[in-house]
Formats: sequence, C-alpha cells, structure tokens
Amino acid sequence: MFEHGLAYHLESVRGGERREILLDFSATQGTLLNNYGLLKVDPAHADALIVSHGHFDHYGALPDLARVTQGKLKPGITLYAGGEDTFCHRVVVTPAGSIDYGTLDRPALEARGLKVVFAKQPAAVAGHAFVTGQIARITDFEKPPAAARLMTGPMDSACTASHFGATSVETKPGELVADTFQGEHATVYHVKDRGLVVITSCGHAGVINSVRHAQKVSGIQKVHAIVGGFHLAPAPDDIVAKTVAVFKDINPDYIIPMHCSGVNMIMAVHMAMPKTLVMPSTGTRVVFGV
Repeated sequence: MFEHGLAYHLESVRGGERREILLDFSATQGTLLNNYGLLKVDPAHADALIVSHGHFDHYGALPDLARVTQGKLKPGITLYAGGEDTFCHRVVVTPAGSIDYGTLDRPALEARGLKVVFAKQPAAVAGHAFVTGQIARITDFEKPPAAARLMTGPMDSACTASHFGATSVETKPGELVADTFQGEHATVYHVKDRGLVVITSCGHAGVINSVRHAQKVSGIQKVHAIVGGFHLAPAPDDIVAKTVAVFKDINPDYIIPMHCSGVNMIMAVHMAMPKTLVMPSTGTRVVFGV
C-alpha cells in the first residue's frame, strides 16, 4: 500500500552477527503492517526502534505497532528519539488552514513495553548503527520549514516555549511557536571499506547539516550513500543548487532521495551527478557492502 509516509527496515550483518532496526513507522497501521507482510518483515525480530522526529507521517503507526506486538517484541526494546520535542504537539500552518500533526504519546508507548531513550548526543544502536544526536546547524542556506509549529504545553512540561529557545516570547499553553526540529536526528551505518551511509529520514535539520554532523561525530569523512527525505519539495532553485554543490564536495558514491526530497532536487542531482542517483520506490531493497 502507498501513502505519504516513511518507514525503513534496516538489516545489518557483521561476521555472524545480524541486527534489525525499525526506523520510522509511516502514517497508518494498515499501510505499515501490509507492507511489512509483503516484504516479509517481522517486527518481533527488531533489536531496536528509532523515530526520527515527531511528525505523523513518520510516527503514525507506531502506537498501533506497539499494541499489536505487545509481548512479542524483545523484552526492554529501546525506542531512540532525538529529544523531548518528538513528543510535543505539532502543527503545520498553510494559507488554506492548519494541518494538525498530532502528538506521539510517550507514556502510552512505555505502557506497551517500549523503553524510550533520548539520544541528544550520538549513541550506538543495537551495536551496528548509530544515531547522530541533535544536529548542529552549520549551513547558512538550510532553514526549518517556515510553516512548521510546535504547540506549547503546560509550564512544567518539556514542551514549553522556553525549552526550545523562544525565551523572548511569552506564550501560554496551546499557543504556537516556530518549530526548529531541535530533536530531529539521523541514523548512520559505517559500512566496511565503503564509508558512511547517512539516513536523513526527513531532513528538516538540513541534509547537508545531517551529513556533516555524521562525519564530525564519527570521525569518518568518506560517505558511501546519502539516503532519505531531503525536505526540498518545493525549494527555491538557489537552495537546491547550493545543496547539490555541497553534495559534489562530499562526493558520495550514491544519493538515494525519497519522501519529501522533491522532483526539483532529483532533477538537479541527475544533471550534476547522474552516476550517483538511485531512485527508490515503496518496497525498494538497497544492499550496501556486498
């Protein structure tokens, strides 16, 4: 089935050691479980879970997955999130009206047996992958989406405006503040003899910021592949051009855009770096290192 959402099944092998990680969970239970079934993915085999950020099209089916697999997942399985804002109420404001992106309910997940860990700093996941921790914003052209908002929570909650740096603005619970996606993180593998595979998921923190942060925290400069949503649909031509220019400097072996990357970005990569471009679709299996 197809919908606007994103979910990955990540499988890695090192010697005789095999690990499975579920990263993001699409928007609806029907789509996620249908696609898991078609691809012969058994979520009960997962060694860890990761949620990239708190947008419904990435976490939507997670509560249902936790419900239907309760008692079947590995005991004490960890869900890695990049920060408290993963569990704050999010809204997207458009000229046609606001779109409610809802709230991921942390206590409900914990009640189903998931151990929630905030990986604000880089952290190993299942011994094979790592999450970047919160991503430093170093480029001058990658900005959070202007339409994105966080709804402020009670003063004693983790979702107050001051928690996200809006200390100069007095807000009351229920008011909206700019969403900087402070807690968004990327997932990374170091593939032997190939380099880093950086999975940006949605890239609100900036695809270049994400890759540069992965390089910095790992100490590994070689990038084998950049995978995921780059959040450049749509984006001005100059932003796309600046992004592609840095892609050329990073010089990955593969660029695999999906989800929110945008046709404009895909065309620009095809023009500038045609041999690196791989176009996936729902159910695509990509193998690195073989």
